[in-house]
Amino acid sequence: MTARAGLRWLFAVAVAVLTSAPLAAAQISVTDQAGRTVTLAEPAQRIVLSEGSDMIGLALIDPQPVARVVAWNPARIDADTMAAFRAADPGIDGIAVLKGTWAGGFPVERVIALEPDLVLLHPYYANDISVIDKLQAAGIAAAIVDITPQIRAADPLEGLKLLAELTGNRERAAGFVAFYEDHVEKIRSRLAGTDPAKRPRVLLEAHAGKGGCCASTGKGVGIGDLIEFAGGRNIGSEVIPATIGELSAEYVLNADPEVYIGTGGAYLEAAGGLVLGTGRAREQALTSLQAVTQRPVVRDLQAIAEARAHGIWMPLTGALNIVVIDAFARWIHPELFHDVDPASTLDEINRRFSALPIAGTYWISLDDGNGEQPARR
Repeated sequence: MTARAGLRWLFAVAVAVLTSAPLAAAQISVTDQAGRTVTLAEPAQRIVLSEGSDMIGLALIDPQPVARVVAWNPARIDADTMAAFRAADPGIDGIAVLKGTWAGGFPVERVIALEPDLVLLHPYYANDISVIDKLQAAGIAAAIVDITPQIRAADPLEGLKLLAELTGNRERAAGFVAFYEDHVEKIRSRLAGTDPAKRPRVLLEAHAGKGGCCASTGKGVGIGDLIEFAGGRNIGSEVIPATIGELSAEYVLNADPEVYIGTGGAYLEAAGGLVLGTGRAREQALTSLQAVTQRPVVRDLQAIAEARAHGIWMPLTGALNIVVIDAFARWIHPELFHDVDPASTLDEINRRFSALPIAGTYWISLDDGNGEQPARR
């Protein structure tokens, strides 16, 4: 090799090293919540959401979540919340709408045509190999991720952290992770000195007012687990083996819980149920809570007589469930958590983190009225 040829070779190597180093550094590889390895050449810029409410989680860690999403299923986003999102970013109307992603009919071909670089799949799809295989065959990465914090998990925010890695938002996510963990530790540390056997009994009524009393949740599941973490005893956990089930009137009356919590939203308005949520007035939420707590069985409970009855917006139990935990802790242990304010928690989330802030009546209490307690029947 001549000296000139040697110089040319060294120059070529140097160029190759300089040009390839950034690409290697940019590559992202994570293990999703189904134990699968997901690799991206660079942070995802074109994302498909199989679960529309994941937009709320994405907005916590990304300054422009709408710009990243090319398709989603917004079926679980009510009209009032969608209007709030639209006000924050009108581009949301340009996102392609998918249907049937929760009915086993994931539109794979349509998604492939949109050329995303990442499809975020709810754990519902962990065993749907056909969907994942078709996406991978088209060169599209698919990740099984549940963004909702799982309060009892070793890492409650694992799903959100995975999303942050896949979108290049690790540093931005760190702020919310610290915020969440600080709130959780406050609840955990104060409850450490209480006797679990003496914690208040709580009736959690899912979709309050939709039918007769009472649909509730089982042990270690979703919102019921948030009640347990906040220092209450979910009476449904003792008899419901699955995610949700029905409690008999006799069982509820015998348990006579000290605290009643109903879940609801705009979707219950036509049924005369608990109505609250984005853009809803406090007066409407209070009136609906008063109505659902005067139904047979519920109206005869100790919780109603003592005005320890409350309502929570069901979608708040997703990515923003730290607000729910704060509310539950204050309702279940008012003396212990008198300084915990869910309104301040949500305000701080809107101010510091969320690119899609929301405002409305997301919780309500029976004693938010004129201070008069209903007579026990």
